Amino acid sequence: MTSFDWNIESPNIIATASIDTTCTIWDLQKESINTQIIAHDKEVYDISFATGTCVFASAGADGSIRQFDLRDLKHSIILCENPRKLPFVRVCWNRQNANRFATLAMNDNKIMVFDTRYVGIPILELTGHSGYVNSIAWAGNSEYSSI
Repeated sequence: MTSFDWNIESPNIIATASIDTTCTIWDLQKESINTQIIAHDKEVYDISFATGTCVFASAGADGSIRQFDLRDLKHSIILCENPRKLPFVRVCWNRQNANRFATLAMNDNKIMVFDTRYVGIPILELTGHSGYVNSIAWAGNSEYSSI
């Protein structure tokens, strides 16, 4: 397991990501797996639920961020692909705006912010770091939380 996240709407549901290319949805009350999906062509490094929905996204070594919906797990949407083919290692939804998420790639100094209404096109790139970035988080109550 490489990552997990709680579903804010249903706190008994968690999602886990794994190097075996799967994402697993767990029901903590039943102490069982709800479903397991093959999410990427390579390892899945991160997983994150959007606020107030059944939607989650995963970040993979295949250089893609994929969006899933618990109500229909037969399909996924590729929200973005890394043009440099670098693995994405983090994905983080904005808790104030469910259309926005941030991501970063392995061994990269850039954070990319996307809006799901504009698939594949970053709305913002943060490039001020001189070294590699390895974590991201949105400021929950900040005026910048809806960039």
